[in-house]
Amino acid sequence: MAWQTPKTDHSSIGRFNKDDYNRIIGNIAAIKELAAQLYPDFSLQDMGDDKIYGAPIYADEINTIEENLAAICENTYPFDIGEQKTYYAHQPATDAEEYNRIESACLMIYQNLQGQLSGKRRLSFTLGGDILL
Repeated sequence: MAWQTPKTDHSSIGRFNKDDYNRIIGNIAAIKELAAQLYPDFSLQDMGDDKIYGAPIYADEINTIEENLAAICENTYPFDIGEQKTYYAHQPATDAEEYNRIESACLMIYQNLQGQLSGKRRLSFTLGGDILL
């Protein structure tokens, strides 16, 4: 999946929509791919397909996002991404503050993993004796 710049300025007057949801699940998949280059493989819960216009976003889908972010932290680095919340059907929905926390967490994890990858030491020669220039 391709990384997309997270939206970290959700507001109570805006509406969380399919594009926001799809960006978050796509970014989590991109983070997982990046983490695979640095850490032993681990699994995430299936987040399903992208949403289409008019498709509802369910509490268990937001819970899966929360659980996958926690799993990334458990299997890479214990990033401080705030308090994981659990949502229930027919209860108050996630709010702009929570979406900002989730998207900010994705951004922080992605940037840190990118930094780890770019700082990873590489040998300046190859086996066989050739020097890389």
